[in-house]
Amino acid sequence: MATISKETAKTLTDTVTMVKLVGEANAKIQPQYKKMFEGLKKAIADASADDIELYQPQLAKVIQAIDKCQHSVQGALALLAQLRKDDALMETKFDQVKKLTEQMSGIRKQLVDEAAAARKIDADAGKADEAAKKDSQSAEADLDALKDEAAEIKKKVDVAKRDMPKLGDEARKANEKNDKKALTAARMKILDFQELDLPAKALRLKLEKYKKQYPDIDKGMKADLVWMYDNVQDAIDTADDADKLVKELLALKPPQKEEKAVNRAPFAKADVLKAAAVLGIEAKDEPKLAKLLNETPRFKWADALGKLGTQLKLKDHDGKAMLVKLNKLSFIQKGQLIDI
Repeated sequence: MATISKETAKTLTDTVTMVKLVGEANAKIQPQYKKMFEGLKKAIADASADDIELYQPQLAKVIQAIDKCQHSVQGALALLAQLRKDDALMETKFDQVKKLTEQMSGIRKQLVDEAAAARKIDADAGKADEAAKKDSQSAEADLDALKDEAAEIKKKVDVAKRDMPKLGDEARKANEKNDKKALTAARMKILDFQELDLPAKALRLKLEKYKKQYPDIDKGMKADLVWMYDNVQDAIDTADDADKLVKELLALKPPQKEEKAVNRAPFAKADVLKAAAVLGIEAKDEPKLAKLLNETPRFKWADALGKLGTQLKLKDHDGKAMLVKLNKLSFIQKGQLIDI
């Protein structure tokens, strides 16, 4: 039975934790969704502007929670897809992976359906609310409310632009020191900036609605709209920058530990001859092999052998395969076997 690697075991643990958190988040969403959806549905039927204004913002918050939960579901499914590629894991943990996948797929379908229904009734509520209070609406008052939202978004974007470069540097330095705690802390702070696009996109929809509702506003108000659209795009771009930075930081690899220097005698010529014979290296090229074996740290042998095999145009020039052959030689076995 194949052995599960430490990295895969950690990924499985992280996945189980994420699935649990998604389940807990969804459990909180469901009663709120039902309450706000049914309340808004009744308010539309009653043509009650007050009730629509009571329930619609709350349903919008539920929609945001659904979107955030869907993002987490996609993250969990991505981890599960990664786990399914690990043959060793699937031999022993198939049922667990299957159960986790089915749980996430079920929640994803539920949330997709609920989000679609919520957005539809939100749109219906918007029309009903517009019809109910059309005569009392004020273009200036509505614009001021939108400007307040845009200002709040801009504050968060300014913080992100100020902090992201510093957090990126902190994460890289932490990685160089192999400080996993500091690296994770920096990544998590940057992750928060990925969500800047959610309120920005919501505001953009409101701006589009405003333009249709008030097509004849003056130049000053139109300038305010342009400013808000610019802020919306800036927030979306900043969220995209955060996403790219997170992916860059997730791809960081801890510094490779150099092999401790050891005082060992060069391999005997007879041993080098044996190694050359096993690898199919001609006599004229044996000095190159001897130099590699005597001067290259053992943990780098696989790469070095691959390069030498390519240079010498060997039939078998795969470095790891060549290393496997070397590890079968007795004089190599007396030393430390190479981890490939």
